[in-house]
Amino acid sequence: MAEFQKLNLGDKITVRTLPGRDGTIISRLLDGRVVLFDQKSEYFDKLAAGQSVEGQVIVISESYVILNPTREPEESIIVHYPEVDVDSIVEELEELVENMSGNAEIIPKALLHVIRLQQLTIRILKEMGGSL
Repeated sequence: MAEFQKLNLGDKITVRTLPGRDGTIISRLLDGRVVLFDQKSEYFDKLAAGQSVEGQVIVISESYVILNPTREPEESIIVHYPEVDVDSIVEELEELVENMSGNAEIIPKALLHVIRLQQLTIRILKEMGGSL
């Protein structure tokens, strides 16, 4: 398991909300622990996925943390990246694989694998009539 993020009771942290099970709203710390929100908070009913929430740590466990929101949640700023030419990236990665040997070629091979899986997933979703 990843090393626990150093937290103390009373620490103020800001997290980004995600949809949880059964319609709940959660977050996650970098170490993988789930962040739950204090249901007694005046801001609890205002929580929704995709928000930035500042709060005070009130419970710390090995698998979760409970955060008491200290102010109204805010919409997270979503960064949009410009479109990239995937074909040129694939070509460059393939060239790297050809020109490298041993352990050095592992990373470009892995990136090629991820790109191809992503393209396959998109193709399957389109064939199923799904949208992205």
